[in-house]
Amino acid sequence: MNTKTVSALAVTLVLASGFGATAGVIGAGRAAYGTRLGPRTTEARFTASARHTSVSRSELAKDDATHLLSLVRLPAGSKRVASQPKGDDSLLGSPGQTVADPNLVDLHRFFVVATRPASLDAFVLSHRPSGSERSGYGSGGLYGNTDQWFVSFSWPAVKALLDSRTLVLSIAGLPGNRSGLRVDAEVTWLSAKPPGDIIAKGAKVLTVVLSAGLNSGEAAHGPVRTSDPAKIEAIRRFINGLGVFPPGIRHCPAELGQVLRISFAKRTGSAPFDVVVADTSGCEGITVWRRAHAVEPGLSGALVSFVEHELGLS
Repeated sequence: MNTKTVSALAVTLVLASGFGATAGVIGAGRAAYGTRLGPRTTEARFTASARHTSVSRSELAKDDATHLLSLVRLPAGSKRVASQPKGDDSLLGSPGQTVADPNLVDLHRFFVVATRPASLDAFVLSHRPSGSERSGYGSGGLYGNTDQWFVSFSWPAVKALLDSRTLVLSIAGLPGNRSGLRVDAEVTWLSAKPPGDIIAKGAKVLTVVLSAGLNSGEAAHGPVRTSDPAKIEAIRRFINGLGVFPPGIRHCPAELGQVLRISFAKRTGSAPFDVVVADTSGCEGITVWRRAHAVEPGLSGALVSFVEHELGLS
């Protein structure tokens, strides 16, 4: 699966621009503040919206980002302000964490909270937004004096529509033992799959070959064929349901050179009309080849394990 460039859980940031090196701690929470719309962000809702051609994917991402902002839980008395709070030493000019993706929607809000930053950090850590999991954490400062924190919470992707869905809460100290807070809702959307990426019906024979990889212990197998209509259709539908490979910069596991090649043919002995090549490692990129030309953009998803299970290879 694809993994966005995000900070590791409980990481301590050390940057030349002035980040130090101490971590925040979880503390007791207080009464929560914020409007919450409930768990309406479901795959079914987005899929239904995406069927309307008047609704762009970037608009879906913006709608979801607005929803995520509504899930923020803050101490009672937190005051929303129109712009970056004064006295934050410019620490809230950008989010504490972001993703390098051209399809990014980032909506943000600012708050002033009448409590010390460490206390606000503890509150945020102990009040996880509904449906999310903590995905990042960091703190920093100068000369051992921590003066900024960030916490991020993420929600599951929406298959073939939204790739990453994250709230980033960035905290900085303000004069008078107060805290400034920047809340960013960062949602990335996937481009629509072009019609040429769709595997057509009509295959009577499906052939699978798993190549050898760089590691000598990796299992490989020669051609495995099936003419079972149910298996062929299940694999075809799975491929057609995949989303495109997300753009931008991302970290991937090691690419070991092993690929699964899936060929769709109308009859035994005939040339395949579509060939799908899937990486078994790295970010598991998938390419559809038609008439010796790669269909773009590439696809993404856990295709290898699905095909091996369908054909009894795993």
